[in-house]
Amino acid sequence: MSNMVYGDLVFGKALEEIDPVIQELIDREEERQARKIILIPSESLCPLPVREALGSVFTSIYAEGYPPKSMTVDTEERIEDFDHQLAYYRRYADRRFYKGCDYVHFLETLAQRRIAASFANRRVRAEDIFVNVQPLAGAAANNAVYEAFVPIGDTVMGMSLPHGGHLTHGSEFNRSGKRYNIVSYGVSRNTERLDYEAIMNLALETKPKMIIAGYTSYPWAPDWIKFREIADAVGAILLADISHTAGMAIAGVYPNPVGIADVSTFTTHKTICGPRGAVIITTDEEKAQKIDTAVFPGEQGGPHVNKFAAMAVAFNIVRTKPFKELQKRIVENARILAAALEKCGLRLAYGGTDTHLMVIDLKAIKTPNEFPLKGEIAARILDLCGIVVNKNTIPGDATAADASGIRLGTPWVSQRGMRAPEMEKLAKIISETLANIHPFQYIGLTGLLPRGKIDLDLLEKLKQDVSRLAEKGRCEETTEKTGYPHFAFHSLDGPPVPPLFYQDRSEGLDMAREAASQKAILLDLSDMGILEVKGDRAFPFLQQLVTQDITDLRMGGCCHSAVLDRHGRIIDDIYLFRFDPDRRERDRYWVITNPQNTERIKAWFRGISDGYILFDETDVFKKVEGPVVVEDLREVEAPRQRVALGLGGTEAAHILKSAIPEIPTIRAGHFWGGRTAGGEVIISRSPEGLDLYHFLLILPLAKAPAIWRRLVEKGGEDLRLGGTYLRDFIRAQRNLPHYGRENENRDGVSFFEAKGGEAFHLSKPYFVGQKSFDAFRGRDTKPEFQYEREEEPLKQSFLYNEHKKRTRRFVPFAGWEMPVWYTSIAEEHRTVRQGAGLFDLSHMGVFEISGEMAIPFLDMVTSNYIRWIKDGECQYAYLLDPEGRAIDDIMLYRRSKDCFMVVVNAANADEDMAWLKAVHSRKFLIDRRHPDIEAPGPVLIRDLKDPSSGLDRRINLAIQGPRSLDILSSLTKRVRNAERLARLRKMEFTEMDLQGLKLLIARTGYTGEKIGFELFIHPREATGFWNLLLKKGEPFGLQPTGLGARDSLRTEAGLPLHGHELAGPLDITPMEAGFAPYVKYHKPYFVGREALFERDIASTKEIVRFRVPSKGVKMIKNGALVVNRRNQKVIGTVTSCALDSEGFQIGMALVEKQSSREGTRVGIFPEAGPMFGKKARDEIPLGERVPLHEEAVVISRFPAERLQLEEFREVLEK
Repeated sequence: MSNMVYGDLVFGKALEEIDPVIQELIDREEERQARKIILIPSESLCPLPVREALGSVFTSIYAEGYPPKSMTVDTEERIEDFDHQLAYYRRYADRRFYKGCDYVHFLETLAQRRIAASFANRRVRAEDIFVNVQPLAGAAANNAVYEAFVPIGDTVMGMSLPHGGHLTHGSEFNRSGKRYNIVSYGVSRNTERLDYEAIMNLALETKPKMIIAGYTSYPWAPDWIKFREIADAVGAILLADISHTAGMAIAGVYPNPVGIADVSTFTTHKTICGPRGAVIITTDEEKAQKIDTAVFPGEQGGPHVNKFAAMAVAFNIVRTKPFKELQKRIVENARILAAALEKCGLRLAYGGTDTHLMVIDLKAIKTPNEFPLKGEIAARILDLCGIVVNKNTIPGDATAADASGIRLGTPWVSQRGMRAPEMEKLAKIISETLANIHPFQYIGLTGLLPRGKIDLDLLEKLKQDVSRLAEKGRCEETTEKTGYPHFAFHSLDGPPVPPLFYQDRSEGLDMAREAASQKAILLDLSDMGILEVKGDRAFPFLQQLVTQDITDLRMGGCCHSAVLDRHGRIIDDIYLFRFDPDRRERDRYWVITNPQNTERIKAWFRGISDGYILFDETDVFKKVEGPVVVEDLREVEAPRQRVALGLGGTEAAHILKSAIPEIPTIRAGHFWGGRTAGGEVIISRSPEGLDLYHFLLILPLAKAPAIWRRLVEKGGEDLRLGGTYLRDFIRAQRNLPHYGRENENRDGVSFFEAKGGEAFHLSKPYFVGQKSFDAFRGRDTKPEFQYEREEEPLKQSFLYNEHKKRTRRFVPFAGWEMPVWYTSIAEEHRTVRQGAGLFDLSHMGVFEISGEMAIPFLDMVTSNYIRWIKDGECQYAYLLDPEGRAIDDIMLYRRSKDCFMVVVNAANADEDMAWLKAVHSRKFLIDRRHPDIEAPGPVLIRDLKDPSSGLDRRINLAIQGPRSLDILSSLTKRVRNAERLARLRKMEFTEMDLQGLKLLIARTGYTGEKIGFELFIHPREATGFWNLLLKKGEPFGLQPTGLGARDSLRTEAGLPLHGHELAGPLDITPMEAGFAPYVKYHKPYFVGREALFERDIASTKEIVRFRVPSKGVKMIKNGALVVNRRNQKVIGTVTSCALDSEGFQIGMALVEKQSSREGTRVGIFPEAGPMFGKKARDEIPLGERVPLHEEAVVISRFPAERLQLEEFREVLEK
């Protein structure tokens, strides 16, 4: 492109030349549409002539405004009279804001008149139908109708979204729900149909200004006459939204609302089968004028003129007989598919269909593990099979994110020519898929996260079934078929590919035995699979899938291992090569497979990477880390294709050196890669004790024949050639599995015993199939970690002398003498909420964990998923002991891929450090069920507060409150630094110089404030920085803040304190504390996982926040009893209580789950301990005072306005 002028781009070049990437994407989308079965009701195939018009030169035109009024009411014949129309145009101009629209008018008015003629009926003539074709989408069309007829704040009635309505019919998330008073109607609970009497009563009660009829997932046609009667009864505008069904209405297989409804809207890309766009129709000229003004300039600016051209073509097609026959087939196919689904045992929401769509009620499916199947996961797995549907709410669903239905429609498959036989096969495939999904759920930040898995063999079968069905449908003739990563079909039980150079199946056992005793053997291994596995998580992916421990496998290393299925059966024994990372720093491995197993290994790896394959018999929650890219180096572009040869025997090294002089000495378990006359080659030397092939050569396919001939030449008479028979003989001699024969033994335990466990490392934390080997695992007991707290004098913080200048209010806290307040707790609490407070947190522990294995080590010892975070991001997590008890809650800060800062609670800092070092030492028990488990390593663990850390020492200060950003920004004159601070999102940090000081500044905190920072600084600079902050912050209201306000602030925010809402005397788990999202059960292993999981399953309590509605009552103490106000039954215990910003008592308590609902009124006895002292109740005399409970109300677990920790990750987690 460097020698072009711009005119070449405009007039002379094709897309493929200018932007091959976009051309590739277009080609792949064309392939997707051809090779998948698309059942999205709101989608259809846009005909080629329509697409040609859409991509025409009209794309370049701007045309704000409308065509001449006379043209909008002309007949098509008069519009097509170019001489007449252009004469009038030149004399009278138009209603456009731009010139150059000479031919735009023809497009727009032809589109108007053609669609008007299509909707004309016995009630209304075409010339009495007024049309606006400018809305860019259905939502814009509906919004324009609101704008035209409904003042903001007035009442509008439409069908509720969960029952089948549209976002623009009044959803709270849409503009319609925010600007108007929405009254929603739904279906009858008994019939699942519209109840017109109930709708009439609702309309009479609420007097809506507009009533909307028409739906996105309700599958039955409405009665327009009854809706007209309802609208007339209250004087409302009747809007018929037929976006889904307009094509069917034109064809007469769906009731036509034009002439009944005041206004009708529809999109042009659903059953109209045209371009993306929308149309508004009315039969009232005055209403038409209001609509035109509402569309332009009210709703949008310039229309898409190229869309007018495409619309006009599509509207010409809709008048044809083939189009009307298509619409009939759409409805018929929907009826047949619905009946077939019901015959397969599936339940349809709403009881069936008489339109183009249906909704499967997933709640009615009895799943294999009794977890509910949700729409999102059903849609994902169906898509993997090749069937495209969408999740959909059904009556009873609370939110769209938690949808319990999937919506299916027949426009696309009908366009491709499919009929009854295909619908019946499709129903069976869908039914078989849904019935075999194993659903489950994780707890996310905003609710439950549905997930699901399916058996690999079944998935591959279903993919093949769908592929065969899709091939029966028509598609673009230019469609080409590609493979991975776009499409991947695996023949799991098909025959292996034959070797390229030498086949010896005719040779007998004696000949094989003789050949095996030769000085050198050259084996044709070109039928073996060579897979490249690469990705940011390729190492943990393979570490959890192979039986060998590859932690110590360095670049240039290779090893022999096994891959097991979920039953502990061997899928294959493989060779694993580790290469340097690619140019994007992604880990890269090659996996060498046996030919009989290559397809299954590919399918297994790819399926596990996608995350929807069952791989653990006992725990569906586990997920192997991923994703990764899995390429077959026989299926890539020609220059990258590779094949293998094997060279063994006593003379192997000599022959290899003669044939390839460049080769250096290769150590066992390593490989060499280099360029030779034969091209780039990889040559490995077998690991010690595995002499199946002394050398494995991996060669470019194009160069392999020449290297084969050279080896044969250099080997001479000492060299014996071999193929599959000889290879199988040698494998049998080495006690390796013999694949492909009848009654083959794929038992992983047998392989383990036969090879003495050389390909296994049973003590690594996890690999698929590991449970089958429990009997062989080491049972040597290790000492349990025990930590004894020693009595020590109170420590003083690095800022102790500064505090003494401002207050005498010190308290012992976690072994430290700390200021509890400077003015008062209440004043400092208000200061943080309204301005900013400065906290001394230098008593907290600050560690560093670094080294190449820092991520695997931290992922094992913490509950969260450390690989989620990138450099400059933070994460909240827990340290757990083998019993699943929380040792501490911590914050992790990723400074680089191999360096993390860890902040821990002051009370637990010494224990945390001792625990981390104990785990790292591998000398202590970290798993009771499997005492042999060891942590990955090594890593370097440092205490950054200790003088031994030198210049790297760090302590923590915090500045919290709405003015905290202003205060920090005032410390720098550099705009870039101020911008960096302002751009920091919650749970991010940056490292910078401020006022000559090196700081790590994190947007984190423990007060619940939206704006707040924690500042990590060298202790020798802490005093000066503290005073500098107070000086610079004075104009912003900054005040030093003590532990008292810190506790009241975190209590008000609902944040836990270790020993109170976490662990402590009540042994509270993170889930009970309300922080389940920070325990990632998808991780196959972390210390305490199994024990904590069992405790969470059995748990019956959870932490709630409560508020005492009256002021002046006795202060509630920790340990106070919480009772049910109805029956006085004890239901829980107070864990924290303080005064909130308004002076009311607010606190947290561990209570029974049935009493945790927001708004529940409870009683709390302010004092902790026995209610009546040491006296029995019957010993209390008359006149003696007894305690009474105070009333409290359960409030939301967290303040509604508080930003959740890591909330910016919720989309990723979903």
